[in-house]
Amino acid sequence: MEPTLQLLQLPETAIFKVIKNFPLRQLFEFSLVSSKTKKLVSSLGLEASDVDIYIWGSIRAAVYIGENYLDLDFYTDLNNLIATADMTLPVDAHFDFEGTRIQSSTPFNFSNWLDHIQSVFCCKKPLDVYFCQGSERFELRSLKEAIGNVNAFHVSSELTDAYTKEVLKFLNAPSNMSLVRNPFEEVCQIQQVFIQNFEIIKFDDVFSLDDMLLINSQKVRFGRPTTHKQFNKFVKHWIRGSNPRLQRMSVSIDITDSVSREMLLKGIQCVDVAEEEQQEICQTHGIVSDDMVEIRRKDGTPAVIATKDFQNVLYICFIAVH
Repeated sequence: MEPTLQLLQLPETAIFKVIKNFPLRQLFEFSLVSSKTKKLVSSLGLEASDVDIYIWGSIRAAVYIGENYLDLDFYTDLNNLIATADMTLPVDAHFDFEGTRIQSSTPFNFSNWLDHIQSVFCCKKPLDVYFCQGSERFELRSLKEAIGNVNAFHVSSELTDAYTKEVLKFLNAPSNMSLVRNPFEEVCQIQQVFIQNFEIIKFDDVFSLDDMLLINSQKVRFGRPTTHKQFNKFVKHWIRGSNPRLQRMSVSIDITDSVSREMLLKGIQCVDVAEEEQQEICQTHGIVSDDMVEIRRKDGTPAVIATKDFQNVLYICFIAVH
């Protein structure tokens, strides 16, 4: 603390010259000393590109600033990783799980810590939240109050169905959702999730043609394989006007038994994409393709279907150009 007090005796211009060379950890600790040091660090204009929250038996806030990052861990008491956490109470923060304990000038609960992080590192965008095994010790209503708006959430397959349903209930307005397992018994319940206006949805459980047609997101990735017949039917429905918001869909087909291009595109009018244009599309969208065709829906909207055969799996990327 003594070096910090000596530093604060200097003119602000001199303080700025010193602290701008601090490692990120030291800079964060400096911001916690007083309201003055918090203001000084904020004035540096460092902007976090992302603040991700990882929840298991404990909680980690991962802050990304350029090529640097800062991991802060909360609720790390190894003797208390099962008991329900009271998120309204003050909580310690640590570097590297049970590493260095960080102190603030006044006691912070988890919400206070997040406010401080977002304030000093100018993070204005909503957070990305990852729910992993052990998340059940954190009550969802308290988490939502602490975290606020969410940009994206990702739900592990290790969570109970009951808790996964609670996540979908309380965090129901992100732009990006990743769901490994369907927690619902009734088909109509997961379809209520599919019809929401996500920008991106990733789903790794079994899905039907109806599920594909109900998707109302801009970008979709299905983790489980489909069949060439189901994909063919989907494309025909899209040509007739389904899925108007769709910009991109990634699916795969197991091809232990050979699936020809003719089988995949049976009854669909298409034209080959020229090699030069195909390379440009691959570069723009970050994909790899062995074969690419263009199709059009009845209103004239074009789309391409790119395929890549790799280790008995046919990877398909459907890209609509609006």
